[in-house]
Amino acid sequence: MTSRARGAVVLAAGLALLLGGCTGSDGTDKSPRPGNAVPHLAPRCPPPPAHRTKPTVAELNKLGASVDLPGWQAGDIGASGRLSDGRLVWLFGDTTRTKLEPPIVANSMLVSSGRCVSQLVTKEKGPVIPDVSPNVVRWPMSVAVGRSQGHDVVLVLCSRIDRGHSGSFGFTFLGTTAAVFTVEDGQAPQPDKVVDITPDSRNQEQVNWGAASTVHGRWFYVYGTRLTGQQYDFGRELYLARTPAADPGNRKRWQVWDGSGWSSKPPQAVAVLPSQGGVSQTLSVDSLGGQWVAVSKRDGDISDFVYKWTAPNPWGPWTPVKELKAPGGFDTGNLKYAPLAHPEVPLKSGDLLVSISRNTTDLQRLLKDPEIGRPEFVALPR
Repeated sequence: MTSRARGAVVLAAGLALLLGGCTGSDGTDKSPRPGNAVPHLAPRCPPPPAHRTKPTVAELNKLGASVDLPGWQAGDIGASGRLSDGRLVWLFGDTTRTKLEPPIVANSMLVSSGRCVSQLVTKEKGPVIPDVSPNVVRWPMSVAVGRSQGHDVVLVLCSRIDRGHSGSFGFTFLGTTAAVFTVEDGQAPQPDKVVDITPDSRNQEQVNWGAASTVHGRWFYVYGTRLTGQQYDFGRELYLARTPAADPGNRKRWQVWDGSGWSSKPPQAVAVLPSQGGVSQTLSVDSLGGQWVAVSKRDGDISDFVYKWTAPNPWGPWTPVKELKAPGGFDTGNLKYAPLAHPEVPLKSGDLLVSISRNTTDLQRLLKDPEIGRPEFVALPR
C-alpha cells in the first residue's frame, strides 16, 4: 500500500468519527433501485475488468464523447478518485442536462466502471450536493477517497458560490464546504453529511481553501488560492494548510505554512506561490514519484498555457514548466480552463493524464450542442 493510500485510510477513519460515520455492510443487498428515494446509479454498470488495462488519451476522449445520459451531457472540473473496487468517481461543477429541468445544475457525479459510465441520480434529479439557496450553490473543487469500516468514504471539498452579479465574472466565493459520500463495494455513492469548513464571507481577497487537496502519509494537505485584488493581476497566490488525516474536522489542529514552518494561526499563512506567475482558482496537487506535482494554468484561467510545477516538498520551492497550449478563449468565447491531473488513471504511454475543462460564453450554443462543454483529456510528461 502506498503512503497516499495509507493516508487515505486514516482520513476516512477520521471522517467517520467526525461525521457520525455509517455502519459497514452487513452482507445484505443494499443496491438502490430506481424507484427508491435513495440515490442510485443509472445505467447499472458491470464490475470493472479484473485485469485493468491502461488506456490512451484518444480512447478516453472517445469514451467521453460517447457519454449521453439524461442528467449529464456536459460538466466542468471533473475532479476524480479511484474507489477500492476499481471504479472511478468523478465530481463535476455546473452540469448541462438538456433533457431535464432545469437544464443546468451546480454539480453532478459520474461513476465509471471500465468503459461503462453511469450517473448518480437523486430523488429530486437535482445536484448531488444540494444548493444552499436558489442563488448560492456548491461547486466541487477537489476529491479525496479513503476506506473505513468496510466501505469507501469520498470527501468532496466545494466552494460555496453566490451566483449573483458581483465578484469575479459575476460569481462570489463565500467559503468552503465538505460533502461526504459513503460507497459500498459495487454500489451507488450515498450522501452522508455536508459541513461548512469556513464561514460565509464576501471578502473577494480571502483564501479559497480546498482548491486542491491530497493525502500523504498521516497528513491531509489542503491548498487554497487567493486573488490579490491588484489591477491586471489575474493569477492567484497559492497557500497550504495541513491537518492530521485522522482528525480532519478539528479546526484547532489545522496548521498553515508560514514561510519557514507550520503555524496554528491562520493569519500567519504565507503564499507558497505568488500571484505573478500564479495559478487558477482550482488546480491539482499530488505527490508522484518522490516529488510534488501541481497542474494549472499559469497566471490564471485567462492565460493560454497549461503548466506543471514540481517541488521536493508540499510547500515548494516550485519550478514551473510550460507544457501545452490551451487558449483561455475569453476573446473567442471558446473557453479552456481548470486543468487537473488524474494520477489514479495510468496511461498506456506512462504519461500523466490531465483533463481541461471546456465551455462557451454562449449559453444557447451550449444547450444546443452540450458536447462543447465536456472536458478534454491530454497527457503531460511525468
